[in-house]
Amino acid sequence: MAGLKTEVDQVFLSTIETINTRQVVYPVGAGVAAVSDGAAVAWAWSAYVEIVAAAVIANPCWLAGIHFHTNAVETFYGDLAIARGAIGAEVDLAIIPVRSIVVGVTAMVIATVTDLPIQLPVPIKIVGAPRLAVRIRKSTGASAAGGTLKVICLTNLGT
Repeated sequence: MAGLKTEVDQVFLSTIETINTRQVVYPVGAGVAAVSDGAAVAWAWSAYVEIVAAAVIANPCWLAGIHFHTNAVETFYGDLAIARGAIGAEVDLAIIPVRSIVVGVTAMVIATVTDLPIQLPVPIKIVGAPRLAVRIRKSTGASAAGGTLKVICLTNLGT
């Protein structure tokens, strides 16, 4: 029970005492291609794509949201699952609904006005600096539709 109280205290302090809290994004540099692997049917999960290897993220950190942009291939709506764990042993931490209204050059023009991150209602604690990965399921059939993804994390939460 003491562990739960400590976590609640940290989340509470993050909204009041944030002098040490930092927001970071992973991967550093260009985002990853969170795209379908061409699954034949709508709403089938794609294979996981690595966001960062193990030992890259801060330990501990809190998953706070995502930034999903530069949509590719087609208009769709779907879900992104952000997971932790080794290849073949991933565990989903959050499933986040996303949409791609337009693609190509038009999408880039609209993105300059409306491209905002998606924040989780409550940060999810990640300990041990595991590998992070993403998979996608979407409303359309076989294609490589998707977009570019970064995850938003908080460090030093509540310290």
